[in-house]
Amino acid sequence: MKGAGTVDYELVPPDGGWGWIIVLAAAIGNMTGQSHVSTFSLLFGDKLLSLGLNTTSAAVILNSMMAVMEFSGIVTGPLLKTFSIRQVAFSGGCLVVAGLVLTSFANSFIQFIITYSILLGLGSGLFAPSAFLAVKMYFLKARGRAVGISTAGVNLGQMAMPHLVGFLLENYGFSGAMLVLGGVAMHLPAGSLLFHPLEWHAERRPVASELKPLKREPDGATNGAAADVESTKVQQPWHDTSVTSLATSELGDVSTAMSVDHSKRLPPTSKEDSSLVQHNPQPVWRRVITFMDLDLLRNGVFLNVMFGTGCMFTVAVNFSLLMPMYLQRRLHLSLSDTALCLTMMAAGDVVARLTVPSITDCLKVSARLSFFVGGVLCGITCSVIATSSSMVALCVWNALCGVSRGIGFANINLCVAEVCPEHKLPAAVGFNMVSCGILLFTVGPAIGYVRDETGDYPLCIHLLTLLLLIAMAFWLVEGIVLWCRRKR
Repeated sequence: MKGAGTVDYELVPPDGGWGWIIVLAAAIGNMTGQSHVSTFSLLFGDKLLSLGLNTTSAAVILNSMMAVMEFSGIVTGPLLKTFSIRQVAFSGGCLVVAGLVLTSFANSFIQFIITYSILLGLGSGLFAPSAFLAVKMYFLKARGRAVGISTAGVNLGQMAMPHLVGFLLENYGFSGAMLVLGGVAMHLPAGSLLFHPLEWHAERRPVASELKPLKREPDGATNGAAADVESTKVQQPWHDTSVTSLATSELGDVSTAMSVDHSKRLPPTSKEDSSLVQHNPQPVWRRVITFMDLDLLRNGVFLNVMFGTGCMFTVAVNFSLLMPMYLQRRLHLSLSDTALCLTMMAAGDVVARLTVPSITDCLKVSARLSFFVGGVLCGITCSVIATSSSMVALCVWNALCGVSRGIGFANINLCVAEVCPEHKLPAAVGFNMVSCGILLFTVGPAIGYVRDETGDYPLCIHLLTLLLLIAMAFWLVEGIVLWCRRKR
């Protein structure tokens, strides 16, 4: 990287090459260390019953894990500014392994909270956004396809995990199963070592090139480890956003303004800048806002995106918790039939993540519109499953639910990327994770309480559907309002 005033080239992402190695590493990491949520009930069900813990306790453990994972977004943005993507991802992978191994020795509710909820949640919260950013910065045209393939690893794991967990529980018990899963999760820290900085593989071209350059520092300067993240991101013009996007050109203007404003407040990156800033020192609170990018929270569209994606994530997590219980305790299905339903859902999810991004990239459909369609269909199919009882109907509707969920999940971070400036993306992803954590920490235990009080699994599922449809209604209202403003 060249010094201040001498930056005369731009880094062009390879749109492939080593980027596909990173996609493979992220997919394997997601498959082996991020796919335990769908098997939580199978894995912990008998263990929690033997300890006298009810559905509310199970919901608290799972939702606390997911909440910690999402709340870690508070520190993910600053960490990615201070350290490299590879360092953050490696640390997260090690925490995941430690959490799974230590959970094998846990025998109380508090121990499960510490080992599974906190350690595993924090590790996943560090690895997941790092993997997304590592994949994203290597691609331009094939970005949607690459992100979809990398996140499809979660669903490939969900297809195999129910059968693997069933085998491990029958042969080795809870403790042995957790130890084996901890060993399998070693793929996370190993795969994170393949997250090479973009400078190692990008093509360097003169700044005058007509190709889209990576975002350059405002003063032509860069310094320290922050450049490892900031200098590797691709700055896409806001006018490239699809006309079908719910995030309209008005949002693009707002985001561009935010970007310019940020450049005025950027901390000094050279000795010359430091000498200038010394004459106009900023208050501590202003420096905190700048470092944490808290001004993102003043953007109403961004807040709406956070609420919508958070509801989708919360509904998916709690539905994954409730559905195995509904199938086994309400419909009295066997363990193998329950695993088959979970596999059908995961299969539908994989198909969606592998095919839909390629289709939307070709049709220039925005991530938000794709997410909106997936969210509405996911809510409807969840409620249909809660009213089904035959095995054929359950398999079909679980597959369709998986497809709709895959459409939504593949676009969560891309929705965030559509509505914020490129240089604020790490912080925006972190804030989005925090919103998911808040919803998980409030909605999850509330759903568990309703289940314990009423004993009605379908009612709980319908409540989750209602929450998701309300969030999508907000998105629809936003789109209508912005459309009316453009017409005027």
